[in-house]
Amino acid sequence: MYELLIKNGLVYMEGEFLPVNICTADGKIAAHLPHGTEPEAAKVVDARGRHVFPGFIDPHCHLRDPGLTHKEDFYTGTCAAANSGYTFVCPQPNVKPVPSTLEAYMQEVEAGKARSIVDFSPVGSPLGSAEDVKHIAEAGTIFFKIFQKVATYPYNTTAGTLDTHKIYKAFENVAATGKYCCIHPFDKYFFDAAVEETKAQGLPITLENVRYKWYTDEEMSGAVWQLAYFARKTGMKWYAMHAWMPGYIDLLRLLKAEGKMTIVTSFEYMPSIDAPDEIYHVPTGKNIIVGHDARPDKEKIWEAVRDGTLQMIGSDHAPHAPEEYNHLDALNTGAGFAMLDFFGHLLVSHMNEGCYNLQRLVEITSVNFAKAFNLYPRKGSNLIGTDADFTIVDLNEEWTIDKDYKIYSKTQINPYLGRKMKGKVKNTVVRGRVIMSDGVVDCEPGWGQYVINN
Repeated sequence: MYELLIKNGLVYMEGEFLPVNICTADGKIAAHLPHGTEPEAAKVVDARGRHVFPGFIDPHCHLRDPGLTHKEDFYTGTCAAANSGYTFVCPQPNVKPVPSTLEAYMQEVEAGKARSIVDFSPVGSPLGSAEDVKHIAEAGTIFFKIFQKVATYPYNTTAGTLDTHKIYKAFENVAATGKYCCIHPFDKYFFDAAVEETKAQGLPITLENVRYKWYTDEEMSGAVWQLAYFARKTGMKWYAMHAWMPGYIDLLRLLKAEGKMTIVTSFEYMPSIDAPDEIYHVPTGKNIIVGHDARPDKEKIWEAVRDGTLQMIGSDHAPHAPEEYNHLDALNTGAGFAMLDFFGHLLVSHMNEGCYNLQRLVEITSVNFAKAFNLYPRKGSNLIGTDADFTIVDLNEEWTIDKDYKIYSKTQINPYLGRKMKGKVKNTVVRGRVIMSDGVVDCEPGWGQYVINN
């Protein structure tokens, strides 16, 4: 008897969706059968009228675990991920302790093993010694990350530095491991200039007055030209993250066409696509002012997704406790917000809006990541013998994100209240187990596994 039968759905099969019944055993895909053939299974999901994707993968989220679990933890954060179809996540390294030593890295791995309900791979920090980087790579981190920014949390940990020489040496150390490294690009001179300009205008340094001047095209794109040079000079595989500004996208298109570097790319959804100025806090029924960064050119982003310049989309899920936001003090307030409960639904809806086609949706949510980071076909495929991770989607359901939408993230934030949607994730399956059905997450902590690509 199979553990799970998904019947009557259109299953993604290497470039096309086909009418296939899919069966799982021992957490793996065990059989592809024609519609109408229904062997005995412990659980049956009828996917009639729905599309069965390889399980969605989020390369960029902040789960705040260990050390900052008043904001989020592996359990609440991965319940939120499962709520919108994510079966595998890569938590970023601005936790406490920062995973820049093997001991700290394994502490985060153990936190995930204890509490995650989806598969996971913490991102290591390469700002320790060369030996630290080597040991973390050997332990299985899929890639490394540096924050090129120092400010209030999330930028006040040792995961960040402004020291470009230190960044260069970290790139050398990562290059020696054969792993990728990404970096949050930043230029403190532009950041500080925006503050000084606002003061000169006689205005207080509130989020409303200054945040829209941060992360401009000049700031981000200027920074990444230097980072690209460092990556090329050291021979490091570069994961070009946070690529939503026009100059950054143009650089990536140029470098990819040139073909002299190993590059994988993403932009992050939360700060760049329709970021709201206020987010709704469900328990109090009040809005929290968060402001927005400099607005990008959305059509240029979607064009880069369509032509393959941008290969992945990270959520940048960034939860903070409600009391940590203070819009009156832009230099000492939480930055970002929780949104994993919505992320998969949003990407499906954008496909229906014409931002990209169905094949590209499959690629940006799983296939491209799995292939870039040597996890394919274990992840990112529906082939027999691979992990039975599925995201089952109704592409046609029309709905509105309202106040009754169930949120699993610890902060209970709804940043997209009132947004009209087309397409909805209906089931999330991790290694043959249905952990979400119709917005109800049902899984105990610890089901998720630590995934390595060594």
